[in-house]
Amino acid sequence: MNNIPLDDESRAMLHANRKWYLLLGVVFILFATGLFTFLPFATFAVIFWFGLAMMVGGVIHIIAGVKLFDGVFRIFWLLFAILYFIAGYYALTSPAQTAVALTNLLAIFLIIAGITRMVGVFFAKNMHARGWTFLSGVITTVAGLMVLFTPTAPFWVLGLFFAMDLLFQGFNYLALSSYIKREVPKPT
Repeated sequence: MNNIPLDDESRAMLHANRKWYLLLGVVFILFATGLFTFLPFATFAVIFWFGLAMMVGGVIHIIAGVKLFDGVFRIFWLLFAILYFIAGYYALTSPAQTAVALTNLLAIFLIIAGITRMVGVFFAKNMHARGWTFLSGVITTVAGLMVLFTPTAPFWVLGLFFAMDLLFQGFNYLALSSYIKREVPKPT
């Protein structure tokens, strides 16, 4: 940030909000720690928010379909709205089945991503650290296979990823607060 010129107002805003970044970091870390202790709850929280997001997406599609489109495009947007509502409703009324479906999709994505990395190494002859990229592909593929073939995975994997994301976001906010305190000069 020292290379980016900040005016006094921007620096004052960063310093004024530094304690909020610190507090948010601590809260995220504590919340993530709690989620780690009860991963099924975290998984169902993810499913609940997914269902709500799909239903909100349905409302947005209805508004866009009616306000922005006409003819066949309006029909498609309204059909998408119906699909969003059905997916959201299904997620909210059948969270266990939704957890299974989303976890399997995640596992398949991991497997495809891992295989793509491993194959891509053979086409990128001039790439540095090809071995590490290949190893990353192997690990990602194995992780996907483990998730796919572990019977209890749907009840903890999504929660684990959610808790890890919150944990890292918490550390990011702590780092930002620390950086502001150490590196950003106070306004004059």
